[in-house]
Amino acid sequence: MKKFLPGWVTVLLAAGLLVIGGLMLLPSATAYDAVSANSSLELFMDVFSRTSVTYVDSVDSQELIEAALRGMLGSLDPNSVLLNPDDYENLRIQLSGSFEGVGITIGIRHDWLTVISPVEGTPAFRAGMKAGDRIVEINGESTDGITTTEAVMQIRGPRGSTVDLTVVRPGLSDSLSFRIERDVIDLPSVNAAFMIDEETGYLRLSRFGEETAKEVQNALQELGGQGAENLILDIRGNAGGLFSAAVEVADFFLPAGTLVVSTRGNAVGEDNYYTSKSAMFSGLIVLLVDGGSASSSEILAGALQDNGAAVLIGSRTYGKGSVQTLMDLGEFPNLGHYGVKLTTARYYTPSGSSIDRTLEDDYMNGEELPDSLATWGIVPDIELESRELSGSLPAELYLGSVFFNFATDYVLEHDIQEDFWPDSTALLGFRQYLVDQGFEWEEGEFTDNISYIENALFAEIAARVWDREMYYRMMTPHDEGIQRALQYIREGV
Repeated sequence: MKKFLPGWVTVLLAAGLLVIGGLMLLPSATAYDAVSANSSLELFMDVFSRTSVTYVDSVDSQELIEAALRGMLGSLDPNSVLLNPDDYENLRIQLSGSFEGVGITIGIRHDWLTVISPVEGTPAFRAGMKAGDRIVEINGESTDGITTTEAVMQIRGPRGSTVDLTVVRPGLSDSLSFRIERDVIDLPSVNAAFMIDEETGYLRLSRFGEETAKEVQNALQELGGQGAENLILDIRGNAGGLFSAAVEVADFFLPAGTLVVSTRGNAVGEDNYYTSKSAMFSGLIVLLVDGGSASSSEILAGALQDNGAAVLIGSRTYGKGSVQTLMDLGEFPNLGHYGVKLTTARYYTPSGSSIDRTLEDDYMNGEELPDSLATWGIVPDIELESRELSGSLPAELYLGSVFFNFATDYVLEHDIQEDFWPDSTALLGFRQYLVDQGFEWEEGEFTDNISYIENALFAEIAARVWDREMYYRMMTPHDEGIQRALQYIREGV
């Protein structure tokens, strides 16, 4: 059963998302040496004072303190960090799964603030904003030189308030003006849930947040009502989220009283986490994983694999086997609201395995440990060979936002059908586009990377015409992981 130490007002995480917290009282057994601590603090203040007064350039005291705190935490492990006010707010939004704004994903493209995609059903989507729109003004102020963080803070706002966005759209000579009323924007954990065939359901789980368990439960009920006897549960690229959400999701697939995960730490001791109710889905489960499946995803994968509840297909998972406690430091006058995310435990799969890769990151002077010698992460039952990219062309196309820009123009000029896939005509047009943009490459680079190019073009074009569920539906026939899962379900191999 779950245990929480008295004196802690915190919530456990498994992958760096914000939670509410409070005062953390360390047990007396871990009390620090007060004399040494005071001496060290005196040393710190001495260096800080000298730097503030005598450094060759003027320095900001807040920036110095933040840098010192980040250095202190960063010396421990990559997941222990200081959260400044912007970090704190952004992580709070990721955890809760909702915020108040207009509903667009933005980024910098060719030095301009650009809409990557509008979220379906949001005010921006209903207003007609499209991927590729360059936002040149926010409330009448130019966005020249703006950062994405600054833009987010200006575009977000209370529900019912308005924001004026002026955009330049490819293919139009005049700019467009949008006055958009802000609303609550929901970020779902379940991006897609549909039947692939008469007996097999597909469920795409992209994050673990406060509403994840409820969303998965609803999706399983819908799929069960449509006759799902088998399930392909896709957590590829799912970097994690709430620790508790992973345990709750595992509860849907394991018998009551089954061990899901254990945690061990210097201050928190050891705790075991068990399922509390009977499995909601007891059919054949295939879990799709890859190197982007981390943290809470690995808790779920380890629980289902070790308990024989699912067959894992894909590639070795990331290997983040540590648990963070998020501490709310509160509001500081003239500074804002701060928090600290501190690694307080490592977690272990039901078989007792630690999957954390911390020690092996330093292998061979920073070179990653060869997979044949690695012990981190979770190894799937059926491994798929990763496709190796050839030459520098794929990186150049990605970093140059070439797929993004081509898709923006392509959708303006073509009617995208539901069975769309980049065919020879589309690829020929893309090659010509590269020539027009001044790209040069060896012929083998294009043909050797054709699968990568097709998938990248499909993803960008599909994002402009379909919602996420339709995207996954259309991707199914071309997705190697899904097709291998279907083969296992149908043939048992």
